[in-house]
Amino acid sequence: MAGIRVVVGAVVLLSMLLGLSHAACPGSPNTLPIFDDEPKHVRSVENGKLFSIDHGNGKSMRILHVYGTPYQMGKAQGEIFTKEIYDMITAFSGYIDSQIEPYIKWLPKEIQEIILKDGPQAALQFEVDLTRKYIPQHFFDELKGIADGMNGTMSYDEILQFHLFPELIKASCSMFGAWGPALANTSDTLNQLRALDWGIDNPLINYSVVVVYHPNDGNGHAFASLTWTGFIGSITAYGGHTAVSEKVWLSYNETYARAGIPFHFLMRDIAQYDRTLSDALNRVYNNRRTCSIHLGVGSRHDQQFRAVEYGHEEVLVYDDLNYPTYLPAHPQMDGLVFINKHVQPSHDTCMGSLMQKHYGNLTAETTIRNVLGNTQSGDMHAAVYNFEKNHMYVSVAGPKVTSSGDVESTVTPAYARPWFKLDMTKLFAQQQ
Repeated sequence: MAGIRVVVGAVVLLSMLLGLSHAACPGSPNTLPIFDDEPKHVRSVENGKLFSIDHGNGKSMRILHVYGTPYQMGKAQGEIFTKEIYDMITAFSGYIDSQIEPYIKWLPKEIQEIILKDGPQAALQFEVDLTRKYIPQHFFDELKGIADGMNGTMSYDEILQFHLFPELIKASCSMFGAWGPALANTSDTLNQLRALDWGIDNPLINYSVVVVYHPNDGNGHAFASLTWTGFIGSITAYGGHTAVSEKVWLSYNETYARAGIPFHFLMRDIAQYDRTLSDALNRVYNNRRTCSIHLGVGSRHDQQFRAVEYGHEEVLVYDDLNYPTYLPAHPQMDGLVFINKHVQPSHDTCMGSLMQKHYGNLTAETTIRNVLGNTQSGDMHAAVYNFEKNHMYVSVAGPKVTSSGDVESTVTPAYARPWFKLDMTKLFAQQQ
């Protein structure tokens, strides 16, 4: 191991000499506030409580707590967000119709033919038919609860179809996991980044919410998902024991399968049920996978992070020593795995330079202030998970907020907006 560390140190030194630490980045630091207020109660229904952290003028974050069986948790969300779920799915359906064309070339031929002939909704129903038998029953129960909670405003089938959209359209994103020497100058044990880059013209930005699930005994543990009203899959989630990140894997060149578990349902199950890296990786190995993504998994118990190239045919797992290294964009550093928002392998040097510059001090605040703003990653939403303190930091796209606190009408990406620090110990203990 000592020999490996010498080699890694030499790689880092070489890349510094090559000028990586001074690479140009497109953005600038984020100096806006990180709010840590106690959420205030807004309203309640049976098995559900809505809270908000609200600083006015577009600086707010909603937090929904749901309790009980999958059906009860779904019904509570459907009752609280009836109009918003209807408005969101309606707006997003129109968005898919107008935006699907650039993504068609990445889809299997049979899906392309369905979209061109009958439209995206037909393709979503095709996805439903292929994946149905691989989706755990608790997801169907929760969706049925949402439909019943909405009291006929939207049908169960419409809500189910909406939940298959991530299988058709995947986003560019950034992620990292930092532990050990990458945090040597801090008191932290493991920090993890998830930055979602999916554009700020997407209507989903108007429906952001943190949903904190409190499942009944025997159905996993409490976890939180940064998501949109009524969407029960997870692409950004923290469960205290494990947390997940995700990015499209556009360089994947093996086969795809449409029949399998949608990746965002598998990611949610990791956050809800798994406690270790082995738990999470066994779930990945043992499920029938469909499309290709980069999956990031961190574990409090292991105090480490793994990046996973997740595809139909194979699964490749990377730690800080075996992840592909190429200079000057991607030096290898102990206790750090990172993937920037570009197609991999990426030769963009910005994120690598920042990882190197802040190595040893990759705290949540450093990431928010000096990484995301400079890389301009996390336009739709972003989260940083601090496992040691059990904090989840989140930001979502919304109205522009200036450094003086003024609000403008233009939409600003999440990485350039105020952030919210959530004390997950308190949120997971919130009583019904």
